[in-house]
Amino acid sequence: MKITRHLPFKTLADMAENRLSADERASLLGHVSACSHCSGQLDKLTQLVQLMRTDTAEDAPRDVKANAVALFHSRAASAKPSVVRRVLAALNFDSAQSMPAYGLRSGQSQARQFLYSAGENDVDLRVKPSGESWIVSGQVLGQCTGGQVSLKGDAGMTSASMNDLCEFTLPPVPSGRYTLQLRLTDVEVEVPDLDLKA
Repeated sequence: MKITRHLPFKTLADMAENRLSADERASLLGHVSACSHCSGQLDKLTQLVQLMRTDTAEDAPRDVKANAVALFHSRAASAKPSVVRRVLAALNFDSAQSMPAYGLRSGQSQARQFLYSAGENDVDLRVKPSGESWIVSGQVLGQCTGGQVSLKGDAGMTSASMNDLCEFTLPPVPSGRYTLQLRLTDVEVEVPDLDLKA
């Protein structure tokens, strides 16, 4: 049998461990003697098999191995995600674009509500005038275990923490254009171009 390419690793391993019949081994030895690549691989595998057969090292005790495995499992479980996704929120609803409710005076000052989609979460945002300033509050809807909120703009920056229900209220800010950032466990949500003006 003429072989025109290198022998598969499995075949070489069978040769090194003497798992082939005498006829199979004889037909493959012709190729191995003519092919330096296969010959080198067979020599390495033969040495490895011999080393494994003559190894006298003792296995670690069962409890030591179990503790070592548990140590790596606990580290993996407690490790925090190393990658933070950045998501740009998309506006789905703006109460200023809807018709006022019956019985509500059009000139009355009231909170404006926005609803944004942000990946797996939604952000319910409310802005309300308070004298010369604005109060920004809201809630992250969906899977959320808390986080930080910051509001940045030309007039400065302010921040707050979310409570257990992922609700937040920022300190009053002056009129202006802002960017709202919500930092959750493994995602950072950005609400751009939040225009706070009378």
